[in-house]
Amino acid sequence: YIKSQSLDSYEAQHRGGRGKTATTVKEQDFVKNLLVANSHDIVLCFSTKGKVYWLKTYQVPQASRAAQGRPIINLLPLEKDEKISAILPVKEYDDKHYIFMVTARGTVKKVRLSEFSRPRSNGKIALEIMEGDQLIAVGITDGTKDIMLITDAGKAIRFPESAVRAMGRTAHGIRGIRLKAGQAVIASII
Repeated sequence: YIKSQSLDSYEAQHRGGRGKTATTVKEQDFVKNLLVANSHDIVLCFSTKGKVYWLKTYQVPQASRAAQGRPIINLLPLEKDEKISAILPVKEYDDKHYIFMVTARGTVKKVRLSEFSRPRSNGKIALEIMEGDQLIAVGITDGTKDIMLITDAGKAIRFPESAVRAMGRTAHGIRGIRLKAGQAVIASII
């Protein structure tokens, strides 16, 4: 589910404040992403199958704090068994920033942000996904950050982003971490 709210809905509380409900969720559901964006920004929505979809922020339906929102499948042309794994707000497309992607099998890929400047209504392939793999994390970087990959076996690796060269949008990517059979990358931190 996705919804937008005015930033005025949230204001500082005084001492002893109890907080405000930001959204209603179903049982065993949780809020995954919370973004602050201008109404003219573009939201890049990356799916588990490696596709990217464009959504203008003002196209996200506004709802009250108590509302659940609208299913994102009603706003984007997602395929069967395709889910949105990451969303990123973008103000402008330049060559100084990169999109850094990580898959469950440990593949990493860095693409210039300007490669995503031409939207298509049915989405574009952002990363070529192998059979049985899926995109799990995406972030915007400036080329000087450190990347950390965490596996479900409790292992982690940290490396400078400069170790991964910028690739084209259609490239497959490179190995970011070597995994044993049955292991998967579950998180990435930039």
